[in-house]
This record gives sequence, structure tokens and C-alpha cells, in this order.
Amino acid sequence: MVENIDKYELILSSSRKLIEEIGFSALTMDKVAQKAGIAKGTVYLYFKDKDELLEKVLSSGFERMFERIKNRVAKESGGINKLKALIGENINHIYENRYFFKTIFLDEVNVVFLKKKSKESFNLRRKRYTDFIGEIIKSGIDSGEFRSDLYPAKGGYMLVSLIKTGAIYNFLNDRFEPVPEMIEKDTEEILNLFLHGISVK
Repeated sequence: MVENIDKYELILSSSRKLIEEIGFSALTMDKVAQKAGIAKGTVYLYFKDKDELLEKVLSSGFERMFERIKNRVAKESGGINKLKALIGENINHIYENRYFFKTIFLDEVNVVFLKKKSKESFNLRRKRYTDFIGEIIKSGIDSGEFRSDLYPAKGGYMLVSLIKTGAIYNFLNDRFEPVPEMIEKDTEEILNLFLHGISVK
């Protein structure tokens, strides 16, 4: 059983590295097997095709990121502090896995829309995350920290979009080294933009 788990994880980690190196579009089961140093038939014992493999790579990655962010947010009190912790931890995770996320973000059409099931899974993962953010916003509304006319779930989607597009901007402009000062600056910038917009008033 341990050997099976090891091979399963080996295939996932090898696929992840390949996605970083060659992108999703060029990924094949043959290349995964070669990268993992196992027979192609072994890959098919665990994953029926490339789409299922990608789905597992994305879902396992999301779970690790989500747990990390939840644990970090749980250490803070107050809506603003929780949102700041969430943004910072999300940015940290993206930059620590920057080559993978760069490929995923810039090749999202191929990643998400290959199969209907993949798109549905992607939407469910995004909803879990945005609902989590929405709960933070709602608690801030209830405590009087945030405006009462906000839509928490919608705010969750908006914040996720800000974090993602901020990362895409940095990727496109070769600004994605995980320097603490840069991560702190990006965190403050996204938080301020989300809380106050761009108006000087």
C-alpha cells in the first residue's frame, strides 16, 4: 500500500514539474512516465487519461494551498487582519510555486476548459475559496468593521480576481521572485485596492 501511495505521489509530483517545464499543452502520459522513471502502463493504473491526471494535480495543489491559508487566517482576529493574512499567504504560496502557477495562469484556457468535468471541479474549488473569503467579510459586516450593504460572496470573487491578476501582472513583467519586501508590498497594495479602491477621496 505504501508503495502504491508513493507511486501515486511520484506521478503527481512529476506531472507538476513537467507542467512547470513544458506547459500543460505539451504534457503527455509518455513524458510523465519518463519523468517519473516508471512504465507508462503504471501511470494508467492510477489515472485513466491526461485530463484526470491534471485534475488530480490541480485539486491536490488547491487543498494544500487552502489548508495553509485557513491555518494562517485562523491566527488573526478582525476582518481586515484576516484578509491581509489571507492575501499575504496566498501570494507567498503562488511565488513559492511560481513556475507552476505562471504556467497555469497563462495557459488557463487549456487547463480549465479541456473537459466539462475539469471546469466544474475548477468552479467548485473557486467557490469554496470565495465562500471562505465571504465568511470573513460577513463577520466584518456583523462586527461593524465593514459596510452593511456589501455582498460577501461577490466580494470573495473580487478579491480572488485581484490576487490572481496581480500575480499575472508580475509574471508577465518578470517580477515574481519571492522577496519578502515585494510580497509585503503586493499584499498591502491588493488590500488597499480592495478596501478603498483608487479614489483619493
